[in-house]
Amino acid sequence: MRLAGQAAIITGSTKGIGREIAVRFAREGCRVVIHGMDAARAEEARAECGEGAEIFLGDIAREDVAASLTAFAMEKFGRLDILINSAGVVKMEPFLEFKGETWRQLVDVHLSGAFYCSQAAARVMAAGPGGRIIQISTIAAGFGQFGFAAYAPVKAGVEALTRVMAVELAAHKISVNCIAPGPVWNDMMEHLYGVERLKERCKTIPMQRMGLASEVAELALYLVSPAAEYMTGQVLHLDGGASAAGPFTMEVYKRATS
Repeated sequence: MRLAGQAAIITGSTKGIGREIAVRFAREGCRVVIHGMDAARAEEARAECGEGAEIFLGDIAREDVAASLTAFAMEKFGRLDILINSAGVVKMEPFLEFKGETWRQLVDVHLSGAFYCSQAAARVMAAGPGGRIIQISTIAAGFGQFGFAAYAPVKAGVEALTRVMAVELAAHKISVNCIAPGPVWNDMMEHLYGVERLKERCKTIPMQRMGLASEVAELALYLVSPAAEYMTGQVLHLDGGASAAGPFTMEVYKRATS
């Protein structure tokens, strides 16, 4: 087991990508802290992870809660090797109608939460042998998209934070990288767009499909492995070629060549 003896905090791990990463890491022998806001979902995630998983519920947009999360991991495991900042929420509103409340919520959860959790975890890692921190962003951070007046900017902020942290923490043997997935097929995406629209979205991606949470988890596993020891400060797009194609999507190409 590749992560035997290690300990990780995975924020937002009661569902979606975070949960998939938690389960994958647990299967590799890692002891994980399941974090979220829903107790029932957290228990389900812990059952999937099996022995060695602990639950912490709380709002990491609060600095004191983020600090308590790290303290909890140290209390339970006596060490902290990995932090995955996966907690997030998606809300879409037209820019001219965008509510300040929505803006503040996304900034607090995605950007402030990542900052507070990273700072608390890095302080512990810096006092020990080092560690690995992974942020979860999105390719939407680099594109204009209707309704994403908050979501895209806060994720761009997370990517910038990744680079600053990587530079400052390298001397402490802490690597910091960021995974920016393209659209990943999950319950949240189905709720936002509906199944038929997601099927149409697949046609615009060079690989002709959306990503899987399991694929994000595998990339996260690589980034915390010895093979990625020299990699830091990077934003890795996992998107089936979507960001490489940009506006020149497969659908546009097919129309142009038919």
